Amino acid sequence: MVNGSEFSGRSDYYMYMNNGRPYTHAGNAPVRVGAGSKKKSSARSSSRKPSSENKKRKKTSAGTKALIFIVILAAIGAAGFFMFKTGFFDPRYEITLADGTVDKVTATELRERLSADAFPDGIIINGVSVSGMTKQQALDVLRPNEPAEPTLDIDIELDGVLYDLDLTPLTLTSTLNSVVDEAYAYLRLSGNEPDTALVNLYNQRMALAANPVTFTSAYTLSTEGVGQIVSDTLAGSTSVAQDAVITGFDPSTGTFSYTGSVRGYEIDVQKAVNDVTGMLESGTYQGVVTVEATITEPYLTTEMIENEFGLIASSTSTTSSNSSRNHNISITCQKINGLVLQAGDSFSFNGFVGERSAATGYEVAGVIENGQSAQAYGGGICQVSSMIYQSVIKSDLQVDERWPHMWPSTYAEAGTDAAVDWGNQDFVFTNNSGYPIALSAYWNPDNSKITVSIYGHQLPDGQYIVFDGETLSTQPAGVQYIANGTLPVGETHTVRAAHDGVTAAGYQIWMDANGNEIRRVELPNSRYSTISAQIEVGTLNPDGSQAVLDTATGALSGVVEGDPVPTDADGNPIPVDPNVDPNVDPNVDPNVDPNVDPNTETQPTEQPADQPAEQPADQPAA
Repeated sequence: MVNGSEFSGRSDYYMYMNNGRPYTHAGNAPVRVGAGSKKKSSARSSSRKPSSENKKRKKTSAGTKALIFIVILAAIGAAGFFMFKTGFFDPRYEITLADGTVDKVTATELRERLSADAFPDGIIINGVSVSGMTKQQALDVLRPNEPAEPTLDIDIELDGVLYDLDLTPLTLTSTLNSVVDEAYAYLRLSGNEPDTALVNLYNQRMALAANPVTFTSAYTLSTEGVGQIVSDTLAGSTSVAQDAVITGFDPSTGTFSYTGSVRGYEIDVQKAVNDVTGMLESGTYQGVVTVEATITEPYLTTEMIENEFGLIASSTSTTSSNSSRNHNISITCQKINGLVLQAGDSFSFNGFVGERSAATGYEVAGVIENGQSAQAYGGGICQVSSMIYQSVIKSDLQVDERWPHMWPSTYAEAGTDAAVDWGNQDFVFTNNSGYPIALSAYWNPDNSKITVSIYGHQLPDGQYIVFDGETLSTQPAGVQYIANGTLPVGETHTVRAAHDGVTAAGYQIWMDANGNEIRRVELPNSRYSTISAQIEVGTLNPDGSQAVLDTATGALSGVVEGDPVPTDADGNPIPVDPNVDPNVDPNVDPNVDPNVDPNTETQPTEQPADQPAEQPADQPAA
């Protein structure tokens, strides 16, 4: 029921039509408008009470009208509720469509459009437009055209050497699914946006048509296992430095044979693992990773042997014409030729060459024994030891034992020779250069010259050494006269030649590459003995008596004139054999002059020998 009070101020609005007559509510009964202007009905009519039927008709009419009113109100409410639920009363927002036109929509409509299960226009994946597709449709289109798997080609570099990493155990995974998910989520509702943010989101989507957004899939690599791969690859690289080792020497070419040097490495393996892992995780699958390492250089490197080794010094002298002497010199050179001495090794001439005898291939030639010339096996080899000594000084090596001869030699300046005698005198030196050295020794039959050279780590900056000898003082030798009762009176025989005593100095002179003296080192003095001549004087007179010899002056007294009469040991006369020279000593080689120095130079004779490498023109020779 509608109370009349609700219409009290608006009776003109709530008017009803009753058979064309207007009514207005007044209480619970309709009241005819304008009834007060009519006459009242007759007394009969006004005094007659309404019948029960009329009362019933009136009540039914009022109930019907109330029901109709309620239905109308319900319809109006339902329509309002529907309009509310459908956003009829929601505020509307202006949006710009893809074609540039403007439309007005509610927030609800915007959410529906933004929630569509499809890619908006302007989304490109791997070069393919997926506009209007669902995620599954996009995957079905994109998979056949997915980029090929990348090639894994990463090397690790250690000190200029490349090591290939075998990365095949690692797993490659395509990012296509995740990229499609990422593209699908682009400018899509999160569910928490306020209504005012929807307009901006929608407008951004509409702008994609003119300015597409591109997504590209790739491959990701599982880096699990990289550490093991890198560690295994570098397992053999951590090492201790190893020197090059000289294993031989070719005198004909002056070159060394050797095993190469190896650097020592302490490797930061973990950093190498991290660097490789970082490269892979960044999507870089090809390249080179430099391994950080502490490098220890070997003392003797391959490069040093190839670039810094060569001829250090050479010494040459001329031999005599004695074939036996030259033979001894030649075979001694052959023994020494090509000898390699490692750093710290010592060389003993007697220990290396060995005893000189017929069994070892040596012949008898002139030697010095007890201050006088003699014949012995190996005569002449002191010339070899002297040339070694000179080259040792020129190579700045350590001399441990060296003896001068009894008197200066003709083939070496005083102070620059080295005498050897089996069991007595030796020549010994030590290779203190810090590097291996090699000896080249040969006797050239074409010019009768012996040359001994030393090869090894050359002196710095083109420097070289000259070895000079200088006589400091001389002590004249005297003469000893010896009476010989078996020689005819006045006849002489020289037993030993005289040799002046000499004191000599040796100088090791350092020169620069241009031949300028840098410094001069004086070596210990050499002292050569004063050796008096020994001359036998015959005192046998012709009559068998003995003259008297003054041993100080060599003068004879008590000389008897006449032809001498040979006698035996008992003094008895001996018949003279006309075919025998009584002045010839049968114990002395008639081909050797006892008064001639066994080292005296004469014209050369040919003798076969090995040929060495050529001497460099800028290296002086003794």
